[in-house]
Amino acid sequence: MSRPVAPPLHDDHALHALHAQALQQLSPATLLRLRSARQAAPAARGRAHGWWMATACSAVAALALGYSFTANPPARPATLAVAATVDDSSDVLDENPDLYVWLGTTDLAME
Repeated sequence: MSRPVAPPLHDDHALHALHAQALQQLSPATLLRLRSARQAAPAARGRAHGWWMATACSAVAALALGYSFTANPPARPATLAVAATVDDSSDVLDENPDLYVWLGTTDLAME
């Protein structure tokens, strides 16, 4: 399959002449609409910069907030509070000597 042949590139002067010829063929009403559209375009571009600035500032604020959480992680609760709630039943064995007497009289202690 062959590729289509590209049209030859014109030099700059020929393109300017073609543009001037196209402008002469336009009606005055069309030229007026084109001029008014060209003058209204910079006003629309000026408002677009405001949205970009607001978006960039929001992104910077979000990054700073995220970084602050990673740089200073929240404090974890103390482990002493957890250790205090653990039930240590070894004190019960020390307070009841009857357990040791019972273990000595049964054969369960030897198994």
